[in-house]
Amino acid sequence: MAHIKRIDHVAIAVRDADQATQQFVSLLNAVPIRTEILREKAGDVKVSYLQIGENVLSLVQSMVADGFINQHIAKHGEGLHHMGLEVDDLEEFIAEVEGKGFKIPLRDEFTNRSEVVLRPKDAAGVVLQVLQWKGGSDASVEDRIERIRKLQNRPDN
Repeated sequence: MAHIKRIDHVAIAVRDADQATQQFVSLLNAVPIRTEILREKAGDVKVSYLQIGENVLSLVQSMVADGFINQHIAKHGEGLHHMGLEVDDLEEFIAEVEGKGFKIPLRDEFTNRSEVVLRPKDAAGVVLQVLQWKGGSDASVEDRIERIRKLQNRPDN
């Protein structure tokens, strides 16, 4: 049985990642880690990674008018978009979930991780991004932040 190791991050859909970053820095003394543009299957996004205590927060802005983040904001407003969960064996997790009859609408492969996305209707309205880091898990929040600083999030395909 696949094991969920931890909540890897929480992602918030925002209209302006730079402005939202400043808000979280001011409000919660969040520490900016990195901001970058990612090319994802569901559309390009700008992501600002922040450290809040022992946690990583991702502020995600759509870079295309009809991108998935803008679609989410149009329907729900800015706010929680997804929760990232790290697993020890993604293929085993996929087999278990599909074996229970759940659908996996999105699979993606990056240079540093493999991931799937589960439908919000299967998880009390929350999008779950389930991922496995290539090269193993991080031992500490400091290791996780160092990994983010070195990210090269380009899809392999």
